[in-house]
Amino acid sequence: MSSIYRRVIRIGEKSIGITLPKRWLDTINVGIGDVVEVSLIGKVIVVKPITQAGGETNEVSISLSGAIDETTRIIIASYIEGYDNVEIIGHKDTIRKAFSSVEHKLPGSLMLEGDGNVLIKVATSEVNVDLNEVISSMANILNSMFGKFIDYLNSNKVDLLKDVLELDDQMDKLYFLALRTIKKLSFKDPKRAIDDTIVVKNLEHAADALDRLSNAFMRTQPTQCRREISEKLKDVWSYVMKAVYAYLDNNINNALKVLLDRERMLNSMLELANMGCMGLSGLLTASIHEGQLIVALAADIAEAAFSRHVRSIAKPAKIPTSEELGIEE
Repeated sequence: MSSIYRRVIRIGEKSIGITLPKRWLDTINVGIGDVVEVSLIGKVIVVKPITQAGGETNEVSISLSGAIDETTRIIIASYIEGYDNVEIIGHKDTIRKAFSSVEHKLPGSLMLEGDGNVLIKVATSEVNVDLNEVISSMANILNSMFGKFIDYLNSNKVDLLKDVLELDDQMDKLYFLALRTIKKLSFKDPKRAIDDTIVVKNLEHAADALDRLSNAFMRTQPTQCRREISEKLKDVWSYVMKAVYAYLDNNINNALKVLLDRERMLNSMLELANMGCMGLSGLLTASIHEGQLIVALAADIAEAAFSRHVRSIAKPAKIPTSEELGIEE
């Protein structure tokens, strides 16, 4: 590799920098506006491209002829895949309605209409997203959803259920941002990306479970057995939050407690079936199902915490030499 010499120069009032040959940037597919990772390794400064990781292009064109539901899923999937510019060719009214239905869930996205197409642009910079902060925010939202749902069970204030549904919309927004960030930056640490994906997906699934329960209770609004359901779901609430923070804090002891307590938690939810609440069999079944689902999701998160912990303590195995094995060369 050829070397060059550059003089450090001042850029603006507070920044300094160096220039790089254009042919070098062309070689690694980096242009004006792209994001690079700059790190200090020992006494060497390393510049790595990340917006073009894995040779992917950030601009794609997709032709659609389907209905709104299909178009909506294509827009969401394109966002998660990390594309910055998605040209969609199809019926404009369909594309417009589909984008409007999910725009609030896709941070940094906007729609530009041309003569014969629609361009979905994403301005979010994943490099500036701290995934731990996103996961922590998702955990806080789930915590609030549980709190409001339990408060509803204790007070019968239906507006609290509406708050739960609104919080689930916020969860969706962070969920899509997290998946996009993981996809774009997974090449840096593929194994960590798998664990993060498990945690992010399970947090979103747990929020969806509370969303479904809230809708079920809004339809029925029971007067019986609310206290019994509340007590069971309080335990589920504590259980899933312990799993999430075991992952975020690398707390292997709490992760182990979660896994060892899984069977008891599943059986505890089943006890609701014996409450004998007249006319509430459907609602009790829903509570048992969603509660057990959240328990299973929490256990998966605890497993991910173990994987993360093992990687943090594992050391490469030393390969014995021929002399150590007593083999003559």
